[in-house]
Amino acid sequence: MAIYSSLYTLNVLYKQPMKTKLITTIFLMLFTILGKAQSRYNLIYEPQLGQNFAAENLNAGFHLLDYVDSLAVEKRIIKTENTFAKVINPIFRFSKLFLNNYLITDYMMTMNHERYGHGYRMLETDGYINEIVYNLPPPFSNEFSYISYQQPPWFTDQQRLMTLLGGSETNLVFSDVMRKNILLDERFNYNFSLAYLYGSNDMAGYTAFVSNPNGDPKRYLEKINNLYGPVLTGEKMRTYSLIAMLTDPLNFYAFKSTFYDYIIKGRHSSRIRMIKLNNKLKYLPRYRFEYTPYGPELVYQNYFKLNSKLMLFSFSHSDPNPNLPKSWRVKANIWNLKLSDNLSCNLSGQMWNQPNIEFYHYDGPISSYNPDFITSEGFGGQFVSTVNYDISKNKNLYGFTLQLGYKSTGYAIGEKLNKGLIIRGGLTFKLGNKSL
Repeated sequence: MAIYSSLYTLNVLYKQPMKTKLITTIFLMLFTILGKAQSRYNLIYEPQLGQNFAAENLNAGFHLLDYVDSLAVEKRIIKTENTFAKVINPIFRFSKLFLNNYLITDYMMTMNHERYGHGYRMLETDGYINEIVYNLPPPFSNEFSYISYQQPPWFTDQQRLMTLLGGSETNLVFSDVMRKNILLDERFNYNFSLAYLYGSNDMAGYTAFVSNPNGDPKRYLEKINNLYGPVLTGEKMRTYSLIAMLTDPLNFYAFKSTFYDYIIKGRHSSRIRMIKLNNKLKYLPRYRFEYTPYGPELVYQNYFKLNSKLMLFSFSHSDPNPNLPKSWRVKANIWNLKLSDNLSCNLSGQMWNQPNIEFYHYDGPISSYNPDFITSEGFGGQFVSTVNYDISKNKNLYGFTLQLGYKSTGYAIGEKLNKGLIIRGGLTFKLGNKSL
Protein backbone atom coordinates (compact mmCIF):
# COMPACT_ATOMS: atom_id res chain seq x y z
CA MET A 1 0.00 0.00 0.00
CA ALA A 2 2.77 2.45 0.90
CA ILE A 3 4.69 1.76 -2.33
CA TYR A 4 1.57 2.21 -4.44
CA SER A 5 0.73 5.44 -2.65
CA SER A 6 4.22 6.83 -3.15
CA LEU A 7 4.20 6.04 -6.87
CA TYR A 8 0.74 7.56 -7.17
CA THR A 9 1.93 10.81 -5.56
CA LEU A 10 5.03 11.08 -7.73
CA ASN A 11 2.90 10.49 -10.82
CA VAL A 12 0.48 13.24 -9.76
CA LEU A 13 3.31 15.69 -9.15
CA TYR A 14 4.92 14.86 -12.49
CA LYS A 15 1.74 15.76 -14.34
CA GLN A 16 1.47 19.22 -12.79
CA PRO A 17 2.38 22.37 -14.76
CA MET A 18 5.91 23.70 -14.88
CA LYS A 19 5.02 26.31 -12.24
CA THR A 20 4.28 23.54 -9.74
CA LYS A 21 7.53 21.76 -10.55
CA LEU A 22 9.44 25.00 -10.06
CA ILE A 23 7.89 25.58 -6.61
CA THR A 24 8.71 21.99 -5.66
CA THR A 25 12.32 22.56 -6.72
CA ILE A 26 12.49 25.69 -4.56
CA PHE A 27 11.24 23.72 -1.54
CA LEU A 28 13.84 21.03 -2.15
CA MET A 29 16.59 23.66 -2.43
CA LEU A 30 15.81 24.74 1.12
CA PHE A 31 17.58 21.58 2.25
CA THR A 32 20.91 22.97 1.09
CA ILE A 33 20.74 25.95 3.47
CA LEU A 34 22.93 25.49 6.51
CA GLY A 35 21.87 26.30 10.01
CA LYS A 36 22.57 25.25 13.56
CA ALA A 37 19.85 23.22 15.27
CA GLN A 38 18.60 24.30 18.68
CA SER A 39 15.44 23.27 20.44
CA ARG A 40 13.43 26.14 21.88
CA TYR A 41 10.03 26.83 23.41
CA ASN A 42 7.70 29.71 22.68
CA LEU A 43 5.11 31.65 24.66
CA ILE A 44 3.20 33.34 21.87
CA TYR A 45 0.01 35.24 21.12
CA GLU A 46 -2.17 35.42 18.02
CA PRO A 47 -5.56 37.16 17.68
CA GLN A 48 -7.59 34.04 16.82
CA LEU A 49 -6.07 31.94 19.66
CA GLY A 50 -5.84 28.99 17.29
CA GLN A 51 -4.20 25.60 17.22
CA ASN A 52 -0.63 26.79 16.65
CA PHE A 53 -1.04 29.21 19.55
CA ALA A 54 -2.12 26.29 21.75
CA ALA A 55 0.61 23.95 20.49
CA GLU A 56 3.47 26.36 21.16
CA ASN A 57 2.23 27.43 24.59
CA LEU A 58 1.41 23.88 25.73
CA ASN A 59 4.87 22.69 24.72
CA ALA A 60 6.35 25.60 26.67
CA GLY A 61 4.23 24.53 29.65
CA PHE A 62 5.53 20.96 29.50
CA HIS A 63 9.09 22.29 29.26
CA LEU A 64 8.55 24.36 32.42
CA LEU A 65 7.11 21.34 34.25
CA ASP A 66 10.05 19.24 33.11
CA TYR A 67 12.54 21.85 34.29
CA VAL A 68 10.93 22.11 37.74
CA ASP A 69 10.79 18.32 37.97
CA SER A 70 14.50 18.02 37.14
CA LEU A 71 15.37 20.42 39.97
CA ALA A 72 12.87 19.66 42.71
CA VAL A 73 11.55 16.10 42.41
CA GLU A 74 13.59 13.18 43.72
CA LYS A 75 13.97 10.09 41.57
CA ARG A 76 15.31 7.96 44.42
CA ILE A 77 13.89 7.97 47.92
CA ILE A 78 16.42 5.33 48.96
CA LYS A 79 19.89 6.54 48.03
CA THR A 80 21.84 3.39 48.87
CA GLU A 81 22.07 0.93 46.00
CA ASN A 82 20.78 -2.40 47.28
CA THR A 83 18.06 -4.92 46.55
CA PHE A 84 15.51 -3.05 48.64
CA ALA A 85 16.20 0.19 46.72
CA LYS A 86 15.80 -1.63 43.39
CA VAL A 87 12.23 -2.49 44.42
CA ILE A 88 11.10 0.62 46.31
CA ASN A 89 12.53 3.30 44.00
CA PRO A 90 10.78 2.01 40.85
CA ILE A 91 7.51 1.77 42.82
CA PHE A 92 7.96 5.36 43.95
CA ARG A 93 8.68 6.55 40.39
CA PHE A 94 5.70 4.65 38.99
CA SER A 95 3.43 6.17 41.65
CA LYS A 96 4.68 9.64 40.85
CA LEU A 97 4.14 9.04 37.12
CA PHE A 98 0.64 7.64 37.62
CA LEU A 99 -0.65 10.16 40.15
CA ASN A 100 1.12 13.22 38.76
CA ASN A 101 2.27 13.06 35.13
CA TYR A 102 -0.66 10.95 33.96
CA LEU A 103 -3.32 13.23 35.42
CA ILE A 104 -1.65 16.52 34.47
CA THR A 105 -0.97 15.32 30.93
CA ASP A 106 -4.47 14.00 30.43
CA TYR A 107 -6.03 17.26 31.56
CA MET A 108 -3.82 19.46 29.37
CA MET A 109 -4.13 17.29 26.26
CA THR A 110 -7.86 16.68 26.66
CA MET A 111 -8.58 20.37 27.06
CA ASN A 112 -6.44 21.05 24.01
CA HIS A 113 -8.50 18.46 22.11
CA GLU A 114 -11.81 19.99 23.20
CA ARG A 115 -11.15 23.75 23.41
CA TYR A 116 -8.50 24.32 20.74
CA GLY A 117 -9.67 21.48 18.52
CA HIS A 118 -13.46 21.22 18.33
CA GLY A 119 -13.90 24.58 20.02
CA TYR A 120 -11.57 26.53 17.75
CA ARG A 121 -13.12 25.08 14.59
CA MET A 122 -16.58 25.98 15.90
CA LEU A 123 -15.51 29.53 16.76
CA GLU A 124 -13.96 29.82 13.30
CA THR A 125 -17.44 29.25 11.82
CA ASP A 126 -18.85 32.01 14.07
CA GLY A 127 -20.50 29.55 16.43
CA TYR A 128 -19.88 29.57 20.16
CA ILE A 129 -18.98 27.19 22.98
CA ASN A 130 -21.61 26.33 25.59
CA GLU A 131 -19.47 24.32 27.99
CA ILE A 132 -16.53 21.95 28.28
CA VAL A 133 -16.85 19.06 30.73
CA TYR A 134 -13.66 17.34 31.84
CA ASN A 135 -13.79 13.85 33.34
CA LEU A 136 -10.79 12.11 34.87
CA PRO A 137 -9.18 9.36 32.77
CA PRO A 138 -9.47 5.63 33.56
CA PRO A 139 -9.34 4.13 36.14
CA PHE A 140 -10.54 7.25 37.97
CA SER A 141 -13.59 7.67 35.73
CA ASN A 142 -15.34 5.81 32.91
CA GLU A 143 -16.86 8.94 31.36
CA PHE A 144 -15.46 10.76 28.34
CA SER A 145 -14.77 14.47 28.46
CA TYR A 146 -16.81 16.48 25.98
CA ILE A 147 -17.63 19.90 24.59
CA SER A 148 -21.03 21.28 23.68
CA TYR A 149 -21.40 24.16 21.27
CA GLN A 150 -23.94 26.14 19.28
CA GLN A 151 -23.37 26.14 15.55
CA PRO A 152 -24.52 29.12 13.49
CA PRO A 153 -27.54 28.86 11.16
CA TRP A 154 -25.15 28.64 8.19
CA PHE A 155 -22.99 25.55 8.20
CA THR A 156 -21.73 23.48 5.27
CA ASP A 157 -21.02 19.75 5.35
CA GLN A 158 -17.30 20.45 5.22
CA GLN A 159 -17.50 22.83 8.16
CA ARG A 160 -19.15 20.04 10.13
CA LEU A 161 -16.30 17.75 9.11
CA MET A 162 -13.77 20.40 10.20
CA THR A 163 -15.38 20.61 13.63
CA LEU A 164 -15.32 16.82 14.04
CA LEU A 165 -11.68 16.39 12.99
CA GLY A 166 -10.52 19.46 14.93
CA GLY A 167 -9.99 17.69 18.25
CA SER A 168 -7.40 15.25 16.95
CA GLU A 169 -6.04 17.83 14.50
CA THR A 170 -4.88 20.21 17.22
CA ASN A 171 -3.04 17.44 19.05
CA LEU A 172 -1.21 16.54 15.83
CA VAL A 173 -0.07 20.16 15.64
CA PHE A 174 1.08 19.91 19.26
CA SER A 175 3.01 16.68 18.63
CA ASP A 176 4.70 18.17 15.55
CA VAL A 177 6.18 20.94 17.72
CA MET A 178 7.25 18.44 20.39
CA ARG A 179 8.79 16.05 17.84
CA LYS A 180 10.82 18.87 16.31
CA ASN A 181 12.36 19.75 19.68
CA ILE A 182 13.04 16.11 20.55
CA LEU A 183 14.85 15.50 17.27
CA LEU A 184 16.87 18.69 17.63
CA ASP A 185 18.14 17.52 21.02
CA GLU A 186 18.15 13.81 20.12
CA ARG A 187 16.90 13.19 23.65
CA PHE A 188 13.50 12.18 24.99
CA ASN A 189 12.66 13.51 28.47
CA TYR A 190 10.24 11.23 30.28
CA ASN A 191 7.98 14.19 31.17
CA PHE A 192 7.19 14.53 27.47
CA SER A 193 6.43 10.88 26.79
CA LEU A 194 2.77 10.66 27.84
CA ALA A 195 1.97 13.97 26.11
CA TYR A 196 3.65 12.78 22.92
CA LEU A 197 1.81 9.45 22.97
CA TYR A 198 -1.52 11.24 23.52
CA GLY A 199 -0.96 13.95 20.91
CA SER A 200 0.71 11.99 18.13
CA ASN A 201 -1.74 9.08 18.43
CA ASP A 202 -4.92 11.00 19.21
CA MET A 203 -6.27 10.67 15.67
CA ALA A 204 -4.96 7.15 15.03
CA GLY A 205 -5.79 5.74 18.46
CA TYR A 206 -9.25 7.27 18.49
CA THR A 207 -9.95 5.72 15.09
CA ALA A 208 -8.49 2.28 15.88
CA PHE A 209 -9.80 1.64 19.37
CA VAL A 210 -12.92 3.73 20.08
CA SER A 211 -16.10 2.10 18.79
CA ASN A 212 -18.55 4.58 20.33
CA PRO A 213 -20.96 5.63 17.53
CA ASN A 214 -20.90 9.17 18.93
CA GLY A 215 -17.11 9.34 18.71
CA ASP A 216 -15.45 11.76 16.32
CA PRO A 217 -14.06 9.14 13.84
CA LYS A 218 -17.39 7.30 13.50
CA ARG A 219 -19.29 10.53 12.85
CA TYR A 220 -16.56 11.73 10.47
CA LEU A 221 -16.81 8.53 8.39
CA GLU A 222 -20.58 8.79 8.33
CA LYS A 223 -20.49 12.36 7.02
CA ILE A 224 -17.75 11.62 4.45
CA ASN A 225 -19.80 8.72 3.10
CA ASN A 226 -22.92 10.88 3.00
CA LEU A 227 -21.00 13.55 1.09
CA TYR A 228 -19.15 11.41 -1.46
CA GLY A 229 -20.94 8.05 -1.33
CA PRO A 230 -19.77 4.81 0.39
CA VAL A 231 -16.07 5.55 -0.04
CA LEU A 232 -14.55 4.73 3.36
CA THR A 233 -14.93 1.89 5.83
CA GLY A 234 -14.01 1.70 9.48
CA GLU A 235 -11.80 -1.30 8.71
CA LYS A 236 -9.69 0.66 6.23
CA MET A 237 -9.25 3.57 8.63
CA ARG A 238 -8.32 1.19 11.47
CA THR A 239 -5.65 -0.31 9.19
CA TYR A 240 -4.26 3.15 8.41
CA SER A 241 -4.32 3.92 12.15
CA LEU A 242 -2.42 0.81 13.22
CA ILE A 243 0.22 1.37 10.53
CA ALA A 244 0.60 4.98 11.66
CA MET A 245 1.12 4.02 15.30
CA LEU A 246 3.54 1.18 14.54
CA THR A 247 5.66 3.17 12.09
CA ASP A 248 6.28 6.20 14.33
CA PRO A 249 9.73 5.54 15.89
CA LEU A 250 9.15 8.13 18.63
CA ASN A 251 6.26 6.07 20.00
CA PHE A 252 8.76 3.39 20.92
CA TYR A 253 11.18 5.92 22.40
CA ALA A 254 8.32 7.40 24.45
CA PHE A 255 7.59 3.98 25.99
CA LYS A 256 11.29 3.32 26.54
CA SER A 257 11.87 6.73 28.13
CA THR A 258 8.99 6.18 30.56
CA PHE A 259 8.96 2.53 31.52
CA TYR A 260 12.61 1.61 31.20
CA ASP A 261 14.81 4.69 31.54
CA TYR A 262 12.67 6.48 34.12
CA ILE A 263 10.77 3.86 36.12
CA ILE A 264 13.42 1.12 36.13
CA LYS A 265 16.67 3.06 35.79
CA GLY A 266 15.70 6.39 37.34
CA ARG A 267 16.97 8.47 34.42
CA HIS A 268 15.41 11.80 33.48
CA SER A 269 15.89 11.35 29.74
CA SER A 270 17.16 8.91 27.17
CA ARG A 271 18.98 9.31 23.90
CA ILE A 272 17.15 8.68 20.64
CA ARG A 273 18.80 7.44 17.48
CA MET A 274 18.14 8.25 13.85
CA ILE A 275 19.08 6.10 10.87
CA LYS A 276 22.70 6.87 10.02
CA LEU A 277 23.09 7.34 6.25
CA ASN A 278 26.74 8.42 6.49
CA ASN A 279 29.07 10.09 8.98
CA LYS A 280 27.14 13.37 8.85
CA LEU A 281 23.63 12.65 7.62
CA LYS A 282 20.84 11.02 9.66
CA TYR A 283 17.30 10.19 8.65
CA LEU A 284 14.03 9.33 10.36
CA PRO A 285 10.83 8.52 8.43
CA ARG A 286 7.29 8.61 9.70
CA TYR A 287 3.95 7.70 8.16
CA ARG A 288 0.61 9.01 9.37
CA PHE A 289 -2.80 9.92 8.05
CA GLU A 290 -4.75 13.13 8.58
CA TYR A 291 -8.47 13.69 8.32
CA THR A 292 -9.37 16.62 6.07
CA PRO A 293 -12.72 18.17 5.04
CA TYR A 294 -12.54 16.17 1.78
CA GLY A 295 -11.36 12.80 3.13
CA PRO A 296 -8.19 11.34 4.66
CA GLU A 297 -4.72 12.25 3.39
CA LEU A 298 -1.85 9.76 3.70
CA VAL A 299 1.27 11.59 4.88
CA TYR A 300 4.94 10.59 4.48
CA GLN A 301 7.22 12.64 6.71
CA ASN A 302 10.99 12.57 6.24
CA TYR A 303 13.28 14.16 8.84
CA PHE A 304 16.92 14.75 7.94
CA LYS A 305 19.68 15.84 10.28
CA LEU A 306 22.95 17.03 8.77
CA ASN A 307 25.35 17.35 11.69
CA SER A 308 23.17 19.49 13.98
CA LYS A 309 20.82 20.84 11.30
CA LEU A 310 17.23 19.52 11.20
CA MET A 311 15.01 19.60 8.13
CA LEU A 312 11.66 18.09 7.19
CA PHE A 313 10.25 17.17 3.82
CA SER A 314 6.81 15.58 3.64
CA PHE A 315 4.33 14.77 0.94
CA SER A 316 0.78 13.50 1.16
CA HIS A 317 -2.08 12.47 -1.06
CA SER A 318 -5.70 11.43 -0.83
CA ASP A 319 -6.88 7.89 -0.26
CA PRO A 320 -6.60 6.00 -3.59
CA ASN A 321 -10.32 5.18 -3.65
CA PRO A 322 -11.41 6.39 -7.13
CA ASN A 323 -14.68 7.78 -5.75
CA LEU A 324 -12.92 10.16 -3.35
CA PRO A 325 -11.77 13.55 -4.67
CA LYS A 326 -8.04 13.69 -5.36
CA SER A 327 -5.60 15.86 -3.46
CA TRP A 328 -1.88 16.15 -2.82
CA ARG A 329 0.37 18.31 -0.66
CA VAL A 330 4.13 19.00 -0.44
CA LYS A 331 5.70 20.58 2.63
CA ALA A 332 9.22 21.60 3.71
CA ASN A 333 10.55 22.98 7.02
CA ILE A 334 13.96 24.17 8.15
CA TRP A 335 14.76 25.16 11.73
CA ASN A 336 17.29 27.65 13.13
CA LEU A 337 19.05 29.22 10.21
CA LYS A 338 21.72 31.46 11.73
CA LEU A 339 21.61 35.06 10.50
CA SER A 340 23.91 36.48 13.16
CA ASP A 341 25.13 35.66 16.65
CA ASN A 342 21.75 36.56 18.17
CA LEU A 343 19.43 36.23 15.21
CA SER A 344 18.05 33.05 13.65
CA CYS A 345 15.03 32.05 11.62
CA ASN A 346 12.85 29.07 10.68
CA LEU A 347 11.21 28.60 7.30
CA SER A 348 8.08 26.59 6.58
CA GLY A 349 6.34 26.27 3.24
CA GLN A 350 3.73 24.05 1.66
CA MET A 351 1.68 23.87 -1.50
CA TRP A 352 -1.34 21.77 -2.34
CA ASN A 353 -3.91 20.83 -4.90
CA GLN A 354 -7.30 20.31 -3.23
CA PRO A 355 -10.84 19.45 -4.34
CA ASN A 356 -13.71 21.85 -3.86
CA ILE A 357 -14.20 23.21 -0.32
CA GLU A 358 -17.29 25.23 0.55
CA PHE A 359 -17.72 27.25 3.73
CA TYR A 360 -19.30 30.38 5.14
CA HIS A 361 -17.24 33.17 6.63
CA TYR A 362 -18.59 36.11 8.55
CA ASP A 363 -16.99 38.91 10.55
CA GLY A 364 -20.08 40.94 11.47
CA PRO A 365 -22.58 40.69 14.35
CA ILE A 366 -24.12 37.25 14.68
CA SER A 367 -27.63 38.74 14.66
CA SER A 368 -27.51 39.87 11.00
CA TYR A 369 -26.98 36.34 9.53
CA ASN A 370 -25.37 37.53 6.32
CA PRO A 371 -22.14 35.55 5.86
CA ASP A 372 -19.96 35.30 2.77
CA PHE A 373 -20.17 31.99 0.92
CA ILE A 374 -16.62 30.97 -0.09
CA THR A 375 -15.50 28.18 -2.38
CA SER A 376 -11.94 27.04 -2.91
CA GLU A 377 -10.52 24.51 -5.34
CA GLY A 378 -7.19 23.72 -6.96
CA PHE A 379 -3.75 25.05 -6.13
CA GLY A 380 -2.92 26.88 -2.94
CA GLY A 381 -0.11 27.34 -0.51
CA GLN A 382 1.25 28.71 2.72
CA PHE A 383 4.56 30.18 3.79
CA VAL A 384 5.62 31.12 7.32
CA SER A 385 8.92 32.63 8.41
CA THR A 386 9.87 32.69 12.10
CA VAL A 387 12.52 35.12 13.33
CA ASN A 388 14.13 34.56 16.74
CA TYR A 389 16.17 37.22 18.52
CA ASP A 390 18.10 35.84 21.50
CA ILE A 391 18.94 38.19 24.35
CA SER A 392 20.76 35.61 26.47
CA LYS A 393 22.48 32.38 25.43
CA ASN A 394 24.25 31.36 28.60
CA LYS A 395 22.78 28.85 31.05
CA ASN A 396 19.27 29.81 30.01
CA LEU A 397 18.26 30.87 26.53
CA TYR A 398 15.61 33.54 26.19
CA GLY A 399 14.57 36.18 23.69
CA PHE A 400 11.77 37.17 21.32
CA THR A 401 10.10 35.38 18.44
CA LEU A 402 7.92 36.61 15.58
CA GLN A 403 6.11 34.47 13.01
CA LEU A 404 4.94 36.09 9.78
CA GLY A 405 3.37 34.42 6.78
CA TYR A 406 0.51 34.11 4.38
CA LYS A 407 -1.94 31.34 3.57
CA SER A 408 -4.26 31.06 0.59
CA THR A 409 -7.82 29.78 0.93
CA GLY A 410 -7.92 26.04 1.61
CA TYR A 411 -7.23 23.46 4.26
CA ALA A 412 -3.88 23.39 6.08
CA ILE A 413 -3.54 21.59 9.38
CA GLY A 414 -3.82 23.97 12.31
CA GLU A 415 -4.74 27.04 10.26
CA LYS A 416 -8.02 28.76 9.41
CA LEU A 417 -9.77 27.83 6.16
CA ASN A 418 -9.92 31.35 4.78
CA LYS A 419 -6.94 33.11 3.24
CA GLY A 420 -5.03 35.76 5.14
CA LEU A 421 -1.91 36.86 6.94
CA ILE A 422 -0.37 34.73 9.69
CA ILE A 423 1.01 36.78 12.57
CA ARG A 424 2.18 35.29 15.88
CA GLY A 425 4.74 36.56 18.34
CA GLY A 426 6.02 36.46 21.89
CA LEU A 427 8.88 35.04 23.93
CA THR A 428 11.25 32.21 23.05
CA PHE A 429 13.32 30.36 25.66
CA LYS A 430 14.95 27.18 26.84
CA LEU A 431 15.85 26.65 30.49
CA GLY A 432 19.10 25.01 31.40
CA ASN A 433 20.64 25.55 27.98
CA LYS A 434 24.30 26.55 28.02
CA SER A 435 24.84 27.69 24.45
CA LEU A 436 23.46 27.56 20.94
